[in-house]
Amino acid sequence: MADQTEDALIREVNDELREEQMMKLWQRYGGFVVGVALLVVVIVAGYQGWKHYTTTTSQEEGERFYAALQLADQGKLEDAIGAFQNLAGDASTGYGVLAQFQQAILKSDTGDIPGAVALYAQIAKEQISDPTLSGLATVLGTTLEINAGGYDRAALELRLQAISGDGQPYRYTARELLGLIALDAGDVATARTQFEQLANDAAAPQTIAQRAADILQSLSVQNLSTN
Repeated sequence: MADQTEDALIREVNDELREEQMMKLWQRYGGFVVGVALLVVVIVAGYQGWKHYTTTTSQEEGERFYAALQLADQGKLEDAIGAFQNLAGDASTGYGVLAQFQQAILKSDTGDIPGAVALYAQIAKEQISDPTLSGLATVLGTTLEINAGGYDRAALELRLQAISGDGQPYRYTARELLGLIALDAGDVATARTQFEQLANDAAAPQTIAQRAADILQSLSVQNLSTN
């Protein structure tokens, strides 16, 4: 009886230790995607806006977009959000979707995470015919939800799985996020499988493969320390 009690106590301590280590691992790797994703949106959306600008010579919309950026640079975030929203509502070129992305970024910057997430979901739906823009919106939206916490795991996994298939432009980022979601939920087996696939995929971007390898190494160290 005493042995059973002792075993139960040891298991409880190990479980608590494992949970604490998982939290530390999540804190180390969970937030890295935001900066990368925001850099991607500037590059991709900026290219889209410029491409449409040069093909349609929409100088007026370009000037409105630039003016909204200036407001943001001056710290007038609410005014900038309104300006981007107005531009997104009546733009006839690529500046419309570019304005939506910038509006979502600013909403996030002001702490309106639900508003930003909803806008990314709207962009993903509206741009469904363009996997680059739709996938990017999905990545950015789910990343915000992951870092905010309290999300619906099944719902996020469903959205990410839709853009994680071969041929999808953001498949590796989506797979990485799926691994992080599993890690955050304490589902180590699923997380390990996801990161092993990324680490061993010769076609995966080097930075993603390396992060996956680092996480696998951390998981192995934790496993040894709790056994």
